[in-house]
Amino acid sequence: MKRILMALPIIAILASGFVARPVWADDTAGIEQRLNDLEQQIAILKRQLENNKEDSSAKAKETPVISANSKDGFSIKSPDNNFTLRIGGYTQLEAREFGSGNKNDNTSTGTSYNEDSAILLRRARLIIQGTVAGNFDYYLQPDFGYNDNFSTISSTSTSAYSPSLQDAWIDYKYSPDFVIKAGKFKTPFDLENLQDSRYTDFTELGLTGNLSPQRDLGVQVGGNLYLDEITYAAGVFNGAADHENPYGGTSTPGYEANNLSGTGRIFTTPFKNTTLGPLQKLGFGFAAEFGREKGADLPSYVTAGQAPFFSYNTTTAATAVSAAGPQFRAEPQAYYYYKSLGVLAEAVESKEELQYASSPGHYVRISPLNKAYNISSTYVLTGEDASYNGVTPRHDFNPAAGSWGAFELAGRYSEIKLDHSIFDDGFASLNTSASKATAWATGINWYLNKNVKVVFDFEQTKFGRGSSIAGGNNGNRKTENLFTTLLQLSI
Repeated sequence: MKRILMALPIIAILASGFVARPVWADDTAGIEQRLNDLEQQIAILKRQLENNKEDSSAKAKETPVISANSKDGFSIKSPDNNFTLRIGGYTQLEAREFGSGNKNDNTSTGTSYNEDSAILLRRARLIIQGTVAGNFDYYLQPDFGYNDNFSTISSTSTSAYSPSLQDAWIDYKYSPDFVIKAGKFKTPFDLENLQDSRYTDFTELGLTGNLSPQRDLGVQVGGNLYLDEITYAAGVFNGAADHENPYGGTSTPGYEANNLSGTGRIFTTPFKNTTLGPLQKLGFGFAAEFGREKGADLPSYVTAGQAPFFSYNTTTAATAVSAAGPQFRAEPQAYYYYKSLGVLAEAVESKEELQYASSPGHYVRISPLNKAYNISSTYVLTGEDASYNGVTPRHDFNPAAGSWGAFELAGRYSEIKLDHSIFDDGFASLNTSASKATAWATGINWYLNKNVKVVFDFEQTKFGRGSSIAGGNNGNRKTENLFTTLLQLSI
């Protein structure tokens, strides 16, 4: 009996297990169902996520990318970069102050040297550029700044600030080593002129700029070869006179009478892709131009203060000089940049056939050879790298943080000599024009950041043989002393 009583609890537990088993079975079935439901919901969510990714990817392919930064300005581009639009530009406010001895006229002839101090909106340029259909680039640069002929640079008339078109061209990029360009742009010739105006060492070009075309209308092919170690350009242009920028300032009469000219330039940086650090930014090249020029499309040569010091006789029909035949220009050129040091050098020759009527049906003809050279050097005092495309400050201007941007010291010497036959044969007068000019300049360039630059320049120009004034420098024109301050904002 005692054993039976002891076994009753065991029997009760076993019985309860048999009774409860159907309940556990029901719970397991419910859990399995819920797991199946969760798996279906997860599968649905996965499909939704995949669909959302596909939709986002499709929208990304159609949604343009809009950005604004200090490097590229304001830009809009398609996700595949086949269509882009960038809007930028720059403004240069310039104050020029001539030495007190320069503010005079040629009292013997009544000719003004226009050495007048002034504050000018030197350049105010809007830049619109981009890409169409992947292979075509466009560039448009109108100018709303000072746009009068340099011989009247101090003018305050409204017309002096009339809008002009500096650049308007289209590129077809077949490949990096073969690009076709058509429109109006800088002639591939003068090394200093080919620099963007925002990056030049001084506010104005050296005296070599007088013998070089500035811009022209034409078509050229060019590109970069051997991993960008060689740059070339060759084109056919309308044919611009010395120091001419047709349809955009400094134009001279009769431009449309010129025949076509051919221009070619090759420039190499042979150590660019080597491990020779001190030589990687050594570059040198050669440019040449040949054409035929006709008519009264003749230049005036100017100083850094944009005051003319030479012009051909055009006052009377009997002695009016005109272009009458072949014109040839040539320029060897080079630059060198290593760490904070920069050097740029060029020498240009310009030879052109000229004539004037000594009597009806009889002409005096000459082919004078004019020469100029320029060498400039810069050194970045704050340690940043010097380059052909300006200086990027290591630290932006921020006095509170003890940062003042980058400072660059600049120096330049340039000279121009005009062929003596121009004066000896009556094509120009020593009473109004100088036959030689030499200039040295020094300056400080202050880069507050990538977008703001301040320039302080002093340039002295001396003249030889000619352009005398009453009380002048032993029969020569007085030395020009020029102080220039420029404030530049660019995006």
